[in-house]
Amino acid sequence: MSETFSPGPGEPPASWPGWCCSYCAGPLQGDAHGLVCAREGRWFATQDGVHRLLTHERRRELQPALEAYQRVRRDEGWRVERGLPHVPSGHPHGPIWRRRARHFARARALARERLGPGPWRVLDVGAGCAWMSARFLADGHHVAAVDVNLDEQDGLLAASELIEDPLRLPRAEADMEALPLEPAGMDLVLAAGVLHHAARPARTLVEMRRVTRRGGIVAVLDSPVYRRAVDGETMVAERAEEHRRRYGFTPPAFGLGYLLWSELAGLFEGAGWRLEIHGWPGRAVEIAGDLIETARWGRRTARFPILIGRRDG
Repeated sequence: MSETFSPGPGEPPASWPGWCCSYCAGPLQGDAHGLVCAREGRWFATQDGVHRLLTHERRRELQPALEAYQRVRRDEGWRVERGLPHVPSGHPHGPIWRRRARHFARARALARERLGPGPWRVLDVGAGCAWMSARFLADGHHVAAVDVNLDEQDGLLAASELIEDPLRLPRAEADMEALPLEPAGMDLVLAAGVLHHAARPARTLVEMRRVTRRGGIVAVLDSPVYRRAVDGETMVAERAEEHRRRYGFTPPAFGLGYLLWSELAGLFEGAGWRLEIHGWPGRAVEIAGDLIETARWGRRTARFPILIGRRDG
């Protein structure tokens, strides 16, 4: 790995953020049009400020699900907007964005309690249009963003709509299960609305731990969590049927689509994180909510706790 990296908390390495070859994990160096792996002589293109670091095989594997995901997102009206996560009253996705705004504010406060004022080195995994990256940049932190979605309205290429100088945000097309980054380079890894899309959540959490320094944290938010698997399975089946009616087929999915409460502790601890759960209701409130939701919807709905993992070792 690059010898220019200095792991001091809050200080970015000289080679920030320490991109690595997706094939051999060797350090990458920039040239006029991309990044080069000197170890294997591979070249990775940089297009519109985004490094294309997915392997060819992984890109082909993801393409069907990604194209379906982008189509559904366009049809549902998801697109980059200035001011996110704050949206005007009457916005078609207003309730979702208001929930995200609350969770983001809480997660940022929890991070500050654990990491101090910063500046931090932040990795935004599954960043989408990078609205969270933009917020952390505005707070004075060092931020890098990765995603497999490069859509110009909803993916990494849309970040230029939110950030005056997009070059301030290093971005890469990259797989969250195989992050092309040097180890121990981050103080905070953000995973908002993405862990339930991981085909192998345990592997994803191990990768996030690998790129986090000792004492750093991961913040997982806006992933649906169910106490009972049958409720999650019902939600996924309902959405698949909705898509089948609308498109004539069921788009391929990323991951299981939800997390289970009973598996959270083992999932995080097995990946080397000490888990804290914030925002899960007390048992009495949960039971009352379950009764109301079952009567109204026929099943329990998801909850969206904030999951903080701390790397102690």
